[in-house]
Amino acid sequence: MGKVWHIYKTDWKNIFSVPTVALLIGALMVLPSAYAWVNIKSMWDPYSNTSGIRVAVANEDEGAEVSGKKMNVGNETIKSLKKNHKLGWVFVNRSEAVSGVEKGNYYAYLIIPKDFSKKLTSILEVNPKKPKIEFAVNEKINAVAPKIASSGASSVTAQISQAFIKTVGDAIFSGFHKAGVELEQELPSIHKVEKQIFDLEKALPQIEKMGKKAIELEGKLPEIQEKGQKIIELEQRIPEIQQAGTSILKVEAKLPLVHEAGDTVEELQGKFTDIKHASDIISEAAANLSEIEANIKQAIDSAENTNQADTTANQEQLNRLYEELVKIHGSIHEIHVALQQKVDKVAGGINSTALFFKNDLPTVEQKMHKAADFVRTDLPKAEEDIRKAADLVRTKLPELVKVVHKAADLARNDLPGFEASIRSAADKIRRFESSVDMNNLIQFLTHDPQKESSFLSSPILLKTKRIFPIPNYGSAMAPFYTMLALWVGATLLIASLRVDVENPDNSYRGYHLYLGRLFTFLTIGIFQGAIVALGDLFLIHTYAVDKLWFVLLSMFISMVFIIITYTLCSVFGNIGKGLAIIFLVLQISSSGATFPISTTSHFFQTIYPFMPFTYAVSMLRETVGGMVNEVVIKDVLFLLVFVAASLLLALVLKKPLSKPIQQSAERARSTKIIP
Repeated sequence: MGKVWHIYKTDWKNIFSVPTVALLIGALMVLPSAYAWVNIKSMWDPYSNTSGIRVAVANEDEGAEVSGKKMNVGNETIKSLKKNHKLGWVFVNRSEAVSGVEKGNYYAYLIIPKDFSKKLTSILEVNPKKPKIEFAVNEKINAVAPKIASSGASSVTAQISQAFIKTVGDAIFSGFHKAGVELEQELPSIHKVEKQIFDLEKALPQIEKMGKKAIELEGKLPEIQEKGQKIIELEQRIPEIQQAGTSILKVEAKLPLVHEAGDTVEELQGKFTDIKHASDIISEAAANLSEIEANIKQAIDSAENTNQADTTANQEQLNRLYEELVKIHGSIHEIHVALQQKVDKVAGGINSTALFFKNDLPTVEQKMHKAADFVRTDLPKAEEDIRKAADLVRTKLPELVKVVHKAADLARNDLPGFEASIRSAADKIRRFESSVDMNNLIQFLTHDPQKESSFLSSPILLKTKRIFPIPNYGSAMAPFYTMLALWVGATLLIASLRVDVENPDNSYRGYHLYLGRLFTFLTIGIFQGAIVALGDLFLIHTYAVDKLWFVLLSMFISMVFIIITYTLCSVFGNIGKGLAIIFLVLQISSSGATFPISTTSHFFQTIYPFMPFTYAVSMLRETVGGMVNEVVIKDVLFLLVFVAASLLLALVLKKPLSKPIQQSAERARSTKIIP
């Protein structure tokens, strides 16, 4: 180590012996810091000056009318933007906006078309149409400004959407509130209707039965009409009924005469024996005549046997007498037969009549009195009822027939659908009641419309919790630019100072040469790291939670970068300088220091774990935002791996490659272009 220490002392002795060299070393210590400080300060708070990003706004909105109320969303948007200073809004017409963006006078333009309000209010129509805001951005002016302008345009559309949602939501929830109040007032009626529907559902079998009866009644309509016609005919016969009634009254008035006739019949019945005795006398007379006829016949026969002349005259007289007797006997027989028949008939009639008067007349008389009483008291009312019934038949029966036909038609055609609808309605009510509490629904509908619409316009509040907060963008980028400045400082050292040590008498071994000059470079690197870190903290006031560790770890990172770059140049000569620059380029994109590594290409994501920048920037971020010991220790260990790899590379390859590298350097210098 004595020889290594000798080289180190000699280097610093030589540096301080030449003021210009000392000044150069001082500049090399400070110059990387300027790179970091300028970049950090320039990006200290870039989003606080976005008002300088000019965006042209043209409003062509012609407005719309909703329920008799005029509205112009475009004008309201312009008023809102005039109060918004996040971007440099410039209010122009369409042609100037388009021309200004194309010429680069504006970064972007927003054009609100003529039908913006009309389409926005089309939400009330059957087929709503979404309005469009024309947005264009000139992306060649700047890489970041178009993104900021696009973000501003998005915030404008979000603001319009939020205002529109609040307006519509206010109208909707106001309607809900009104509906909820009315629903609460009508709740008893609703329950009553529900009960009626359920009752109607229960009565459906009875209704169906009535429908069948209506159909049956329709089938009996001809019979009913026929009977109705008979009522009309009965009305027409009322005069006859009245006449019959008069006759009944007359018969009732003649009942005393009937009683007298009954008495007469009884008398006749008493004299019937005398009539029968007369018949017997006639019968006896007829028998006597028969005997006389026989005697006369015998006398005639005796006279014929004597044949005396003086008997002829007597015989003729006897014959005439006999003939007369025969005639008289025949007449008497006929009279007797006729009399006997009439006597039997009269006797039967008198007996029947006598029995009628004796047995049936009281009943008939009683009925006759009832009939007469009916005629006197009830018949007029009955006649009136008949006339009313006939009038109903004439006037109301046709209507009844129509109603019955309609009822039957309803029962045949509409009743099944009606029953299905009632059952469906009842089922829906039951499902609704099982899934929705009406009181809860009313409570929901009667919420404050203003609060509800406000909630609808901004339903989610983002509660942000800043973990390891950093107050400004410059401080957040300080780890990257500090680390970058340290690598640049290391690269400047190998580019400005010699990494090889003269060894004319070969008194130094390879590792003596390597470590001796390395310690010189490390000393400069430590100052570079300290100056950059202290300047970040106290010159430009970069925020850091752990300031001491920020300085110490910056110095450690500077030493690691010095070892890597010094080793590359010491082992590979001028080629090593090129490799250091290549490493710088690769690490800027693959370290995740600016953009998240997941947003880069697959190549950079692949080399990400193998780059020193990855762990250096992570370690410095810990000191700025708040240290997690496990992360810092892990980063330190990985950087020590790079140190170990560099030292191993130098110890293994420096001696074998020293002559070829020296020869290559001499050939390069012979070109008088390469120093």
